[in-house]
Amino acid sequence: MARQPNGASGNGDMEEGSDTLDSSEFSRAPDGGWGWMVCLGSFLINFMLDGTMFSFGVLLLELLDYFGQGKAKTSWIGSSLLGMSMFMGPVVSILLERYTCRQITIVGTLISVVAFVVSIFSPNVEMLIITYGIIAGVGFSMSFISAIIVVGLYFNRRRAIATGIAMSGSGLGTFAYAYITDMLIIQYDWRGTILILAGVLLNGIVCGILFRPLSDCATVSCASSSEYISDSNDSGKGTTELRKLLLERRYKEMCDEHNYDMLKVTNMPERLTVSTANMVHLPGDTTAYLQAKEFSSQTNCSSTRIKPIKNQMSKPSVFYSGSLNNLRHRHNAGYHRSHEIDKPIVAMDNESDAETCQDSSTFVGILKTNVNLFKDNIFVLLLLTNVCWTVQSVPLTYIPDLGVSKSLTTSEAATLISIVGITNIIGRIMSGLITDCLNVNCTHTYIVTLFMASAMSFLMPWCNGFATLAICSGVFGLCMATHVSMRTIVLADHLGIERLTRSFGLVALFQGVAFLTNAPLAGFLYETFDSYVMPFSFAGLMYFLSGLFCLAVLCLDKHSNRGIEIIIETKDIG
Repeated sequence: MARQPNGASGNGDMEEGSDTLDSSEFSRAPDGGWGWMVCLGSFLINFMLDGTMFSFGVLLLELLDYFGQGKAKTSWIGSSLLGMSMFMGPVVSILLERYTCRQITIVGTLISVVAFVVSIFSPNVEMLIITYGIIAGVGFSMSFISAIIVVGLYFNRRRAIATGIAMSGSGLGTFAYAYITDMLIIQYDWRGTILILAGVLLNGIVCGILFRPLSDCATVSCASSSEYISDSNDSGKGTTELRKLLLERRYKEMCDEHNYDMLKVTNMPERLTVSTANMVHLPGDTTAYLQAKEFSSQTNCSSTRIKPIKNQMSKPSVFYSGSLNNLRHRHNAGYHRSHEIDKPIVAMDNESDAETCQDSSTFVGILKTNVNLFKDNIFVLLLLTNVCWTVQSVPLTYIPDLGVSKSLTTSEAATLISIVGITNIIGRIMSGLITDCLNVNCTHTYIVTLFMASAMSFLMPWCNGFATLAICSGVFGLCMATHVSMRTIVLADHLGIERLTRSFGLVALFQGVAFLTNAPLAGFLYETFDSYVMPFSFAGLMYFLSGLFCLAVLCLDKHSNRGIEIIIETKDIG
């Protein structure tokens, strides 16, 4: 039978004979140091990838003139690139269970660069869809997902700040790439532009090198033995061996060789008893390391235990983009507000419980978990909310052509995309401040910006002149930033952090399909009605439905038990 972990970080206690030490795992995230270089690499990845994808509307103008195909068919090039970058998310997550973020980023960069180079030899739109769109989209997905996850691995307490910095590369890339793409098309044709963009993407290899894998072992904190151990005879043989092992100079090499992980155990009692020692299960293959030299009696590693390491995707908070201290719900009694919100350590008393836990990690177990998510009305509504706002690809793709149809120059049309990019940066910062500093419910912000984006989409085709289009584009960029940056926060708020990885994977899958089809469908509407009123009205309608679905989530969640935060109060041992 699994027991509930006792205590919160900094306040808990541990009774003799309990099956677990604490629900808070040892935080291997440095929250600084080299993590800021990792943050820089993630920023550059977002700068290059989102800049390339979201500025496709500028390139679309040239491709329409060159191939002479319709907007619906030609827009498949950009939509397939954007769609595959999301659609392949679950597959990339599986790869990240076996390989590091560095390896996946480098391979993804090489795939996208090769695809871009090959695409310049495309004789028709169909070949561009395959090379520039589908194949490059797979590479984009590998680099993009890795860049998101690696920030979560390096930061816990400062994750909101680090993620904001990294993701701001998206808005800055959209701002810069619209100008860059327009300038390159003027100097070169579309082939030369794509070739230069491929060369820029090669910098993703450098960014991948910055994603240095975290060590499987964290630094062991040691304290005076008198603080934790009053009598060495009480500690027992198991604890003695553990202390020898942890203070051995070669502990890191041992962990690397045997693939163990160091986990934090907070608030050890004054006296380590035999029952405490029995909670630590030392594997049989560490005998050689237990023959290390005797450690000083004045030091002892008081806050460490050993557990077989899990893959980098095992943290349920790995996709969470906000501060872990601001999570609103804890469905699991093992969760509590602390510096590290992670999977609770649960000890199994019998083999059947262990088999059940093991089954949850198999393909059948994962499939059952995903199917069960669809039985949750809250998840279904959140899925519809996030799928509907993927219609953002319609304004991003067709704003430049809409501007040209309103007698704007191509440079002015490209500036509209740049305005979306710069307000996107502002929107990401504002959404973070509103949620964290002003304590505004993120779902309320989500709903308001969805309806605002709907209004802007309806208004855009009726705008005449650069000024009015620029205003609508700017407001649209603010709203778009909120939807992207708050996506995982809203999911975690209403479903729980422990279900975030599964739910985000399914949301990314369906969003990929929607991104793939939205722009071509809007192009078909333009060709049918010979006007941009219908395509942008379609975008406005989808945004409006997204707002309604999110409003339904808020109403349904208010009448459920999800709003209750479970907090376990504990007493300190005197």
